Amino acid sequence: MRNIRLDLEYDGTNYCGWQYQPNHPSLERTLKEAIERVVNHTITLYTSGRTDSGVHAEQHVAHFRSNTILSHDNILRGVNSLTPRDIQIYYINDMPPAWSARHDAREREYCYRIYNDKLPSVFWRTRSHWIREALDLDAMREAAALLEGHHDFNAFRSLHCDAEHAVRTIHCLELFDERPLILLRVVGNAFLRHQVRIMAGTLLEVGLGKRTPQNVKNALESKDRSQAGETLPGCGLTLVSIKYSEDDERKSNIQPIAPLVRRSRPGE
Repeated sequence: MRNIRLDLEYDGTNYCGWQYQPNHPSLERTLKEAIERVVNHTITLYTSGRTDSGVHAEQHVAHFRSNTILSHDNILRGVNSLTPRDIQIYYINDMPPAWSARHDAREREYCYRIYNDKLPSVFWRTRSHWIREALDLDAMREAAALLEGHHDFNAFRSLHCDAEHAVRTIHCLELFDERPLILLRVVGNAFLRHQVRIMAGTLLEVGLGKRTPQNVKNALESKDRSQAGETLPGCGLTLVSIKYSEDDERKSNIQPIAPLVRRSRPGE
């Protein structure tokens, strides 16, 4: 039985998120049905994580088990021919039997994009969150530094989050000024439901003068969701990369980038 890894990218605008939901188009269902047609049997599609409605990905990783004798290239071409143009697999590999896209992931990187201008952008309307007011980036950076490290992020997760605990490690939380785009880069071992969007919303309130960095620290220590900021829309969030120990370090270690520049992918 083969354990087949898939790396894919997608524009999440037209989907309710990764996870299957009745009566709504999901990434999981769309991809699963395409794979089943190619390998000619039912599969279980395991994922590195579940993205929310409207969230995009430059690297999302999943895997499935199959006895198919099809080559990597035939699977890739076959599945891509059956999925919409806003989903594309770009890498396939056979992994050890016990390998898991979720549990073997060492690090995940997200980018939240804020479009900061007096007028919204037609081109960035589904890839960023528009804010017309001027932002204090120095204050936002000061507050962001307080969220780095190993903490209980209970104040920064959805009330519907089903994780057993809220302790996570944020390796890096930094802002880049590419105005009109403000890029919030977040790297961590794992994330809670809505965590990045809540952190982004809280930092945005700091930038707007509605909170202070000390207030962000107080919210973190309170472990109370009501003390943190709003959950920003999913359209501004992109899952950038997932790092695994078996991937080439140079190609999987993502560096800060300008918007619209593609990352190196496994196998390239």
